[in-house]
Amino acid sequence: MAKEPKIEKLKSKISFGIKFWLQFENKSILGSGWAELLKSIEKNKEGSLTQAAKECNYSYKYAWNILKRIEKRTGMPVVITSKGGPGGGGWIKLNEWGHYLLLMYLKYFKEISKIEQNLGRTVKTN
Repeated sequence: MAKEPKIEKLKSKISFGIKFWLQFENKSILGSGWAELLKSIEKNKEGSLTQAAKECNYSYKYAWNILKRIEKRTGMPVVITSKGGPGGGGWIKLNEWGHYLLLMYLKYFKEISKIEQNLGRTVKTN
């Protein structure tokens, strides 16, 4: 008969996490990483997508693709842009739809964090 492994040391290492995302017509449109990008765009005073992308460890191209995917899935862009000249100078900022999506994500995040904390206090792993 095989010897049962000792699991007491392992029990203390058990935890949980809750992941969520916003959906639009059953299509995911905003999870934690994409919400961070919108947050970075919102707080970026220079209006630089390059800087916002760097803050999220994304390339410029990947960040731009995220914005386009949200637009494709909802039918509405989340940013307003202005093109720069040959030396740059363009800017990007969240539009009303982008602000709304970020606000809704943050509201859900706050409530889910409360649930997560409560579960952490009430559910015992041993």
